[in-house]
Amino acid sequence: MGVVPRSLRARVAAAVLSGVLLGLCFPNASLVVLLPVALVPLLLALDDLRPGRAALLGGLFGVAFWLTTFPWIYHVVHRFGGLPAPLAAVALLLAAVVPSVPMAAMTALVALAVPRSMAARILVFPAAWVVQELARTYAFSGFPWALISYPLAPWPLLTQTAALGGAALTSLLVVFVNAALAEAVRGKGRQRVGGLAVAAAVVAVSVATGAARLSRPEVFSPGKELRVLIVQPNIEQDVRTAPGTAERIHFDVTGLTRALLRKAPSDLVLWPESATLLAWPWSEGFRQEITRLCREEGTALLFNTVWSDRPSDDDAPYFNSALLVDGNGVVGEPYHKLRLVPFGEYVPLRALFRWVPQLSQAVPGAFTPGTKAIPLELSGVRLGGAICYEVVYPWIVRAQVAAGADALYTLTNDAWYGDGGAQEQHFQAAVFRAVETGRPMLRAAVTGISGWIDGRGRTLARLGPGARAGIAGRLRVPPRDSRTLAGLLGDAVPIVCAAALLVAILRARASARRSPPMSDQKGPLP
Repeated sequence: MGVVPRSLRARVAAAVLSGVLLGLCFPNASLVVLLPVALVPLLLALDDLRPGRAALLGGLFGVAFWLTTFPWIYHVVHRFGGLPAPLAAVALLLAAVVPSVPMAAMTALVALAVPRSMAARILVFPAAWVVQELARTYAFSGFPWALISYPLAPWPLLTQTAALGGAALTSLLVVFVNAALAEAVRGKGRQRVGGLAVAAAVVAVSVATGAARLSRPEVFSPGKELRVLIVQPNIEQDVRTAPGTAERIHFDVTGLTRALLRKAPSDLVLWPESATLLAWPWSEGFRQEITRLCREEGTALLFNTVWSDRPSDDDAPYFNSALLVDGNGVVGEPYHKLRLVPFGEYVPLRALFRWVPQLSQAVPGAFTPGTKAIPLELSGVRLGGAICYEVVYPWIVRAQVAAGADALYTLTNDAWYGDGGAQEQHFQAAVFRAVETGRPMLRAAVTGISGWIDGRGRTLARLGPGARAGIAGRLRVPPRDSRTLAGLLGDAVPIVCAAALLVAILRARASARRSPPMSDQKGPLP
């Protein structure tokens, strides 16, 4: 068929086009209408390619996708990292190349599987895609940003499959639709009808699953309820570095909190990550002020702080932590962030990236990651945390629920990112963590987006970027022993996909040994 690109130049163009189309599905563009077809050009371009050339197309697709999806990295390293514009552009390109490696491996694996039939093509590429997302979740500390399921976050009807198999299952279904529509474009007659039918069936199953789950009322644990206030102080990142601002920012946040509590008395207040620059272990005055606030207002405060178990020891490790101080001034065990932000909280491969500065100047050197999930408890309700970037990791939130979390919170500082879409992209991940676990999610962000998400992934309230306000409500939690199927299965869906892909590759290799070699293209390449 003429729609299938044959020359290498046409295939490269198709792969790059797919990367751009998929990137446009994510905020800021949010052209979600492109999601069912964004991968079609890449799928057509992979026809009959050997692994090497397939890997080239996958890598170029990935670079185009990441450059379209996270241009805000340029803003971060240029404005806050102090890199000159040319070096900032190089940093952005490097940032796009690194997560493109799993995408290159993905298309190489598809070529190794040699999917010839319509059924094989519809099954193999989606499986490889999910394996690629799994690799990005865990390999080299992981980068599970912008999973292909995330643009569906604003539509709870389409996200409920994540409660059955996690975001991985929703991603699998999205790519199934793309693969089926690629068959409809590639073929004619029965093949075209078959591709359209498969795509329609996948959409119908997703919608039916969503409708069924949303129609069932949520079940809440009796007697477990908290009045909660989420504070968004709207402190821009560049004002933090001015001399003498730490105390002013602290009293500004405290004053806003007291004003909001007068309107909505609460059992628990959430401050975002970096809402105050003062650190609990080192500042006696800060500890006294927080304790006074909690006692006078009759509330507990959940906030972010730099932590050290030995604050007088300069060689002791530093942690990025969440701390809960109750209405009596009692401090619980802190939760230490498990996954740190590259270049924000540490510099990976320091010998290679010596020229890239560490953006966070909160403490000298680098933070140390925590070692375990620790829910913070208040009045019998256990709150499982994800500090900032951690919320993109499904396994961290699952670990909090496994440790007994009744509800989820995420404290974040997205003031770094400018207007490049990162805030909304980050928020989409939080929505999926709520759906996957069936737990409500409270999100406090310094400059936005703060939000209150229920256990079905429905956004009950949100504060957009630039708002200086609060969100107040009553937090009800599901029974502690209630678990979604996704929570029980963990990474089962991508593991099954990896096994199926391996079987397909082994069968293709066995078949190749029994058959004469085939050309990798139907026509000459330049």
